[in-house]
Amino acid sequence: MSLCIVIVSYNVSDRLRDCLRSLSGQRVIVVDNASSDGSAAMVHTEFPTVELVANTDNRGFAAACNQGIAASTEDFILILNPDTVATPVALQILLDVMRTESRAGACGPRLLNPDGSLQPSCRRFPILPRLLLDELGFGKLFPHSKFFGGYRMTWWAHDQLLEVDQLMGAALLLRRAALEQVGTFDERFFMYFEEVDLCLRLRDAGWKVLFVPGAEVMHHGGQSARQGLREATLYRYRSLGAFYRKHYPGWHLAVFKVAMGVAIMMRLVLYTFQPAKRAAFSAVLRHILSL
Repeated sequence: MSLCIVIVSYNVSDRLRDCLRSLSGQRVIVVDNASSDGSAAMVHTEFPTVELVANTDNRGFAAACNQGIAASTEDFILILNPDTVATPVALQILLDVMRTESRAGACGPRLLNPDGSLQPSCRRFPILPRLLLDELGFGKLFPHSKFFGGYRMTWWAHDQLLEVDQLMGAALLLRRAALEQVGTFDERFFMYFEEVDLCLRLRDAGWKVLFVPGAEVMHHGGQSARQGLREATLYRYRSLGAFYRKHYPGWHLAVFKVAMGVAIMMRLVLYTFQPAKRAAFSAVLRHILSL
């Protein structure tokens, strides 16, 4: 079963180096989105067997993933974040699941924080009731409730093989045959929700999305996003709005705008003494009001 690993990088040179060291012997394609920290040069110099696509501008995560997928020929493509460390054992477990589950269009590992604790990586689709409960903070207040924590599945221990709605795109193994049926990532999602959209299209076409707890991958999380909190927050809500326009009736977007406006104004009060977060959510509020 042939495997190609596609990594999209943006200004995370040190993390990318650690990630590539863990993938020795694998076919790896790195698509660098015009990093300014020397990431492309580092890959070229230190990892000559890694295939490098060096973009001259930041094309976004979805478009860069598609570049890597287009450059591959293997039956399976692992979309892997540069701030991860994967083991050969984890990769083999994921491939074994894809071999035995012929209708699995995608699967993903159990993600761990650097300290070894669980990093929840499964969510339900963001239908309006689930999303509103989460954005209004009920998921954090009642994380063990299947009702209030339903969107992020915080009530679940991530300890069994399970068909789920969506998996985090930090480590997502895709079957080429499924992509040939439903298409690759939708490039209208510059950053965030591109994997949610793909998982939804896979499910609608009859493919399974599986969580595989036996495969474990360490993930630092949010390395590129932390470099620009305002931009990353804006991208998240912009992509969420695009997801709603694409998949749900128009009235859902109208309710979404009102509810998100209320939730963000609550956060602006909460972040009174945190200027960076206040600036980020002020920009988001202006964007939501313009939808």
